[in-house]
Amino acid sequence: MLLESERLQLEQLCTKYPPLNTYLEQLEQAHQFQLSQISHEIRNPVTLINSFLQLFAAANPKVTTQPYWGEIMENMQYLRALLTELSSYNNSKALHKKSGNLYKLLESIVASATPALLESDIQLHLIKQTPIPSFDIDEVKLRQVFLNLIRNAQEAMPQGGMITITIKSEDDIITIQVEDTGCGIPVEYMPTLFESFITHKKDGTGLGLAIAQNVIAAHGGSIEAKSQLGQGSVFTVRLPVFFL
Repeated sequence: MLLESERLQLEQLCTKYPPLNTYLEQLEQAHQFQLSQISHEIRNPVTLINSFLQLFAAANPKVTTQPYWGEIMENMQYLRALLTELSSYNNSKALHKKSGNLYKLLESIVASATPALLESDIQLHLIKQTPIPSFDIDEVKLRQVFLNLIRNAQEAMPQGGMITITIKSEDDIITIQVEDTGCGIPVEYMPTLFESFITHKKDGTGLGLAIAQNVIAAHGGSIEAKSQLGQGSVFTVRLPVFFL
């Protein structure tokens, strides 16, 4: 896994030596193809095993009261979620863009997320600071990004709190900030926060923020995080209005 400093050095080398950039793109494409094949091959037996377990439980209800049954089903659920995340990660840079308004997309996301958050005593606010122009975006993938950021914020506030999403447009850049009043992120976690397969959550896959970074980068934008223990975190997404 590359740290941010290493990534910047690699980008500088690719700019200086264009053939290196082409070679790395070929390596990445090969890696994505292999990852897709592996995910596909694993998904089929996992789906069958899960179906057989459900049939077995339906025919023998008492099995669900046996030791480790709960753990078995929890791990099956995790494995299925991991395969879904792998598929999302593998396709996170392939966009299907059309003209859309990011503020209206966030309105829809907030409306769908609010009821569940209120049950956890979490308030969710959306603030539009300037008019927001429409531009070409992949609404499906951006919805995934912001739902992931909201979910992360929720997990950081088990006792309740507030999530504030602000959006503004300035100099053809749309800036969205997702701020929470949660527990914050330890400083030692920050350098690898967006690295794939690195997680500090019990049931995390380590792919959520990596997917978010890929999607935002594919839009020509950037995502960064700032956090302070005990005071919360702020994730800032910047997207250019004009990007080919």
